[in-house]
Amino acid sequence: MVLTKSASSLHTLPEEILCYLFSFLRAPSILSCTSTCRYLRKVLDDSSALQYAIELEAQKMVEVAAPDAMTSPAERLEILRNRMCSWRAFKPTIVDQFLQPGGEVSMSFGHLSTWDDYSQIAQIRALDSGSSESQSYRRWNAASYPMPKDTPFRVHSVCMDPSQDLFAFVVLEPNHMAEISCRIYLETLSTSEPHPLAASEILTSFKPHISANCHIDETNIKLKIWGDRIVLFNFCDEYSHCPARIQIWNWQEKQDFKCIYREQEPYDKMDDCCIVNRDHLIVSSRMSGRLPCRLSIFSFSDLGKPPVRIAECVLPFQPEATFLRHSSFVTISPDIRRSMASQDIRFYPDAENQLIALNVDGPPSLVFIIDTDKLLTACQSGIHTEGQSRVLPWKEWGPNCSRCIVDPVPNNLFVLRLDVAGGRAVHVTPNDDDCTSYSLRTYDFNKYRISRAAASKDFRGSIITEPSTVKHRQLNEDIVTSLPYMVVVDEDSIETATNMIDVTFDDENILIIKSSERDENEFVIDVAKSSSMAARGK
Repeated sequence: MVLTKSASSLHTLPEEILCYLFSFLRAPSILSCTSTCRYLRKVLDDSSALQYAIELEAQKMVEVAAPDAMTSPAERLEILRNRMCSWRAFKPTIVDQFLQPGGEVSMSFGHLSTWDDYSQIAQIRALDSGSSESQSYRRWNAASYPMPKDTPFRVHSVCMDPSQDLFAFVVLEPNHMAEISCRIYLETLSTSEPHPLAASEILTSFKPHISANCHIDETNIKLKIWGDRIVLFNFCDEYSHCPARIQIWNWQEKQDFKCIYREQEPYDKMDDCCIVNRDHLIVSSRMSGRLPCRLSIFSFSDLGKPPVRIAECVLPFQPEATFLRHSSFVTISPDIRRSMASQDIRFYPDAENQLIALNVDGPPSLVFIIDTDKLLTACQSGIHTEGQSRVLPWKEWGPNCSRCIVDPVPNNLFVLRLDVAGGRAVHVTPNDDDCTSYSLRTYDFNKYRISRAAASKDFRGSIITEPSTVKHRQLNEDIVTSLPYMVVVDEDSIETATNMIDVTFDDENILIIKSSERDENEFVIDVAKSSSMAARGK
């Protein structure tokens, strides 16, 4: 067809129509289209909605707002860019402090939760509901849970997703002869009622395989939630020889026991797992016999079939233990959105294929920060043999997909205090050998935010694009990693006479977790915000 002057083209369409059409495209396609001529470029420059959509995708963030949100795209764009500048400046200010029962710590959707396995008590605190005196929190005690009389009851794992108002916990049937001995209870976090979206109030599972020399108390169980997926990860301690087991449900749909992976001999020493997207799971394993330490990638796109191990990524060390940290997935339920104020707007990392942190016990301790998007691409490229998982040596995936982080001051800490969320990491580093003074530093691995920092005249951090080499007594060889990042170190130090336990964060809050001088079973939590966010919150 030969176009004439009367033939319609993009240039003849009104700007509002073009904006509507561009809204269906991904950010790279919008930028490609609007770079072809001045008129289309003007359409982009005049549209806050298109700029906001591009900014969200470039920063790999998702917005959470009320259905009747009154903030305009221009206001949301300004808030999002100001948040990016606040993290880039990184001058955190302590705005609150409170006591929290000790135990396993997790943070998601503005909520801090702790689970004490010994006392069987969970406590969940909503951080965004004001100062610590006015914050709403809930205390859940397994001892007060209604169960049939004379039924032994012990919770082996809990998992919470405040964005879905979901509280899940696992109970093992003490009768070893029972065919179904593992139950996962699904409740609302707010009221302890059966969750309205759950296909069944209780998910049931076959009992874990336990060898004759292994007791049920030596069985470790972890629950993981990612949207509508729940993963039950069962493994024994290092002194037992039992197969690990993984079972996956869509907790919002009815299904049977088909999506189960049972480890075959020779058994791994599996330590931890995390869900990286709706179809993939990563499991970390220590060296066992001739099997090297590695990350195993499982695919479970079809929940009617067992998970498939598609790749084994060999690690360059032989640690005594490993564990994984990763972003919480945010799935906002309609009730959560309706409870938000119309002027309230929040941003959370898009957890799809984001960073994970593989912690390696020391001394000295270290962490491998891994870009799972690049990792999955490396695992799925190349030649595959049907029915066999692909084995990737470290040099085929590690240097390009990861960056090794160590404490800058040599010390006797066994665990490096670092957490990841989205494309960022926050690290609490000791300033001296005695570990009485610490500094906060933030790492950002997002390409777009790194490029914006490089163009900023007031950026005071460092951008690292060159490979780095790490030496460690547990490593077989010098390890070279090259994942680009930028780092900013807070100029102020944190002085403490007690032990620094951990750090965790989301896009708004950084929680510094310390031991309490008053009670060994209690944590002291410092809440820090960047200076600009703290000022807006006053």
